[in-house]
Amino acid sequence: MSDSTDLRRPEPAAAGRPDFDAVFESSPSPMLLMAADAPRFTMVAVNRAHANAFRTTPDALRGRGLFEVFPDPPDPVTAAFLETIRRSLERVMSSGRPDEMAVQPYAVAGADGAPEERFWGATQTPVFGPGGQMTHILSSVRDVTAEVKERQTTEARALLMREVDHRARNALTVVQSIVRLTEAETVPAFKHVVQGRVEALARAQTSLARRKWEGAFLKDVVEAELAALAFPGACRVSGPPTLLPPERVQSMSMVLHELATNAAKYGALSTPTGTVTIDWRAESGARLVLCWSEDGGPPVEIPERSGFGSRLIGRLARQLGGEARYDWRAEGLRVELSVAV
Repeated sequence: MSDSTDLRRPEPAAAGRPDFDAVFESSPSPMLLMAADAPRFTMVAVNRAHANAFRTTPDALRGRGLFEVFPDPPDPVTAAFLETIRRSLERVMSSGRPDEMAVQPYAVAGADGAPEERFWGATQTPVFGPGGQMTHILSSVRDVTAEVKERQTTEARALLMREVDHRARNALTVVQSIVRLTEAETVPAFKHVVQGRVEALARAQTSLARRKWEGAFLKDVVEAELAALAFPGACRVSGPPTLLPPERVQSMSMVLHELATNAAKYGALSTPTGTVTIDWRAESGARLVLCWSEDGGPPVEIPERSGFGSRLIGRLARQLGGEARYDWRAEGLRVELSVAV
């Protein structure tokens, strides 16, 4: 073997050190390197993944302060996002340790250019120079939108199941009360009355479901009950748009059913010439006054005793935070229902 032949292994450096610029740029994770020059936090390096995530370019960010690239003044959601970033960076500056930024929403432009809600988390890591001083902060950003949406869906599903369970139990309790307290002279009559009241309860549930259990408009509730028992054109309905809270819909529907049933059996709705006018108005103190007025039916007589329907209306009125007042006029019954909304 010739002495002139150099068989020494190359030093590691001679073999080629990793190109950290290439590693940084090719990382699929959004990464941003900032100078530790608080409060500006000058962006000195931005990889392509980070620029793409926020629908911008590295050249549009490099050399600018972190908070200079956002709208001024920011909207409330952006302001909260910026404040969360600011606090995370301040914790890194004061502690010299990495910090996990709380997840925050911040919209970016979607494929069609429209704002698309996204949720972001980040780890802020301090970078120290040879003398031990903090020179930079590396921000590794994560798009956690899918995780947040999944959690929201799971929570919403659990909430819906609890709500359905609660409403199902409540509906069954009402049905039990209807069956237990309904009075009738014959079994067929009993079945007819119970069926009508259960159907009114079902219509209330339908009205609630139509608005995803957020409540129901009073006009819809009134018209649903009248449609089941009144002649076409026999009713006049008027009043300002009023959204009933979900806990009021069932009771209001049952009150209207009892009034309509009574009118169909004994009052204005028992004859083709009779009419019913239902109107309502808002009053101070978050109260609603609904007036039920019958005309053109058979002669009205004050009942000798209060039937189950009247007692039910009174009980439901109290559940609605109010009372029902009766005026047995010769030309037709008038009921004024005052409730809290």
